[in-house]
Formats: sequence, structure tokens, C-alpha cells
Amino acid sequence: MHAYATLVINHHLSVGSDVISRIVLSIVPKAYLCLSIILLFTLILSACQTQPEPSAMGSAVTTELNKAKPLPELSERALLDLLDQADAAVKRDHLTYPQQGSAFEIYQQILRSIPTQEDALRGMENIVERYIALAMQALDRRRFASARSMLARARLIDPKHPSIGPTAQQINLLSAADRETLVITQAQLNNPDQKLSDALSALGQTPAQHRCRFNIAAKNDAQGRWIYQQLNPIKNGAKPRNPAQIVIRLPTTVERLCFPNPT
Repeated sequence: MHAYATLVINHHLSVGSDVISRIVLSIVPKAYLCLSIILLFTLILSACQTQPEPSAMGSAVTTELNKAKPLPELSERALLDLLDQADAAVKRDHLTYPQQGSAFEIYQQILRSIPTQEDALRGMENIVERYIALAMQALDRRRFASARSMLARARLIDPKHPSIGPTAQQINLLSAADRETLVITQAQLNNPDQKLSDALSALGQTPAQHRCRFNIAAKNDAQGRWIYQQLNPIKNGAKPRNPAQIVIRLPTTVERLCFPNPT
């Protein structure tokens, strides 16, 4: 028994520990010796079971993958097939819902088998970025509920993505703005009259104690510039007071966004 215990301890401990263990063997009763061996094995097993740190994508995806049961490692052909399926799902905007066959589900399947698979990790980022782009598209159409929904889906996948915070701020800012929109027909632009000029001039009179800007959608740049001149007529060489963005798009509209000045 003493020879076997000495062999085990000499195999796992350093030179200093070896000297101590031999002293213990010479003075400790057998009962305490057995207890020491059990504790030694416990320490060795716990050291062997130390888990590596999680990957850099420290997000909800990683958390869920850690909870899920790992899958056997995929063959190279199976991996390529799954990546092709995920890519096709992304192109169809089948990102997360319905879950079956979605790009998110396929990438999860890959990562449960190969947690560090770079294409799948990048694919998850692409899903987040696509949802952010969809949120911005909805925001551009002033569909605030849809914009928030798209951003919420992005946040579920990776709440720490650097674009989520600024996008949320922009949604909140525009949804809280004082908005007024004027729709202009092509016939009005082909034959502009004083009534149209007056309407644009009135829209250009921004409320006191507010910062305002204009978004002008027009058929071409020349029409957009003419509209802006009616909104902000240049007087005595002074620069226009309110900035504007002109986009080439129909129907022709003028949107005024006003925000209270910070106190």
C-alpha cells in the first residue's frame, strides 16, 4: 500500500511536494494516508476538467450554445452543405423566423458541432447587421414599430454589437421629433404657382426654440434644389438657416423634422 501511494504522489507532484509526501508517509497513520490520496486525486481531476474561455462572440448566441447539448463534429462535406443552406437563407431574408430552416438555426447547428467555426460566427454577425439594415430601412419609411422590432431581433442575437446603440438612439430621436410632411404632385412642379411657393415658405418657418432639418424627395436634383430655395429663401446674402437632405425618389415630398433645443 505504501509503495503504491508513493508511486502515485511522485507521478503528480513537484520535487518539493515529493519530499513532503515521503515525510508524510513515514509519520501519518494509514487512515490519514488514504484520505490524502483521495484528496490528491480530486485535485488532479478538477484540474483536468478546466474549461477554455468562451470565444470572442460573447453574446446571447454563445450563452445559448453553452446550454445546448454539443453535436458530433461535422464532416467537411456536411459543413459545406450547411454553410450553403445558411447562405441561401440569408439571401431570402429567412434570418430567424420561422425557426426551422432559418440561417440562425443552421449556424447554431454548425457552432454546436464546431464552436470556433469562422464562417458560422461571421454568419451570425451578418444576420445582426442585416437586421440593423432592415431597421434603418423601416426608419427611413418612418415605420417606427417595425424598426424597433428589427432591432430587437438583432439584440437577441448579439446585444453587444456596436451598431445597436446608435441605431436605437436614432429611432428614438426621430420617433419623438415634431414631424410635418408636404406632398407635392408632379403637375404642381411642372407649373409651380404662388400657392405652392407659399406652402413651402410656410413649412420653412420653423418653430421657435427648435432645431429643424428637412428631408426632400424629388424627381431630380434640380427640383430638389428649387424646393429647398422656397423653404429657405436667401435674404441679404445670409446662409440658409435649416439644413436639408435631398434624395432622388418619388413621390415628391418635403418632411420637416424639429427637435427642441437642449436646455
